[in-house]
Amino acid sequence: MPGEDALRRPVTDEAGTQLLACPFCASTNVSFYEHVYAQLFAVMCNLCGAEGPRRASHEEAGRLWNRRAQG
Repeated sequence: MPGEDALRRPVTDEAGTQLLACPFCASTNVSFYEHVYAQLFAVMCNLCGAEGPRRASHEEAGRLWNRRAQG
């Protein structure tokens, strides 16, 4: 069985969605990924590995990644 890294691939966001920093480690090194077999998209932190919710479109995955609780 392939490792988790083999099951996802980076996705280019042509719309230029601005992604907020990782809520766990504050890294700005975050990217869109497609989960190949599930055909779902998510945003993932390339530093700590945190992953946002998986959704049918990368736009929706980005919107959910950027949603933060207001304090």
